[in-house]
Amino acid sequence: MTQDNQSNSGSARVGRTKLLILMGLYAAPLLAAWLWLGYVRQNEGAGVSVNGELIIPAVALEDFTLQDAAGSEWKLDQLQQKWSMVFFASAACDASCEQHLYHMRQVRLRTGRRMDRVQRVVVTSDYVQMTEKLAEASEGLHVVGGNSEQIARLQTQVAVAQEGMDECNSCIFLVDPFGNIMMRFPPELDPGKMYEDLMHLLKVSRIG
Repeated sequence: MTQDNQSNSGSARVGRTKLLILMGLYAAPLLAAWLWLGYVRQNEGAGVSVNGELIIPAVALEDFTLQDAAGSEWKLDQLQQKWSMVFFASAACDASCEQHLYHMRQVRLRTGRRMDRVQRVVVTSDYVQMTEKLAEASEGLHVVGGNSEQIARLQTQVAVAQEGMDECNSCIFLVDPFGNIMMRFPPELDPGKMYEDLMHLLKVSRIG
């Protein structure tokens, strides 16, 4: 092997090592979150529990295209930036719907200094009018939608992720910063319990 070949081989090894280190630094926080979830799941009888319902295995969402009230496209990469609480609202958001949105807002506010790592996402066909309706509570909130086909494309992915679980049309879904749908919160769950789950994940993970 010539000196040039040895040099190229050494450079390639260094490059691969750096890449692996970077990948490890990026993946480790999410791994910590999943290790916590796995520990909790195995030790529910020891006073440790997850309050929401885990989606196991977590399902990576595929790309979709929605819009916000300003007409800007809203895609999967905007779910890959933070921990996202996602709720599908009917066109006529009734009292129960408004309560869900209020609970999502309160849970996010309670995370305090970690609040910027969390976003709320409402998917509805009435996204323009609902944006106006929710303007006063818009911080950390994305109201997005589209036509029935666009919304159905995302709803179908969520339905597939819950295969084998009871149907839940009014659940709040938790998506991690890598775009994986990983947990759902039933409508009857106390918002304080939802906050506990989210805070555990924010504490053990540095992503988002």
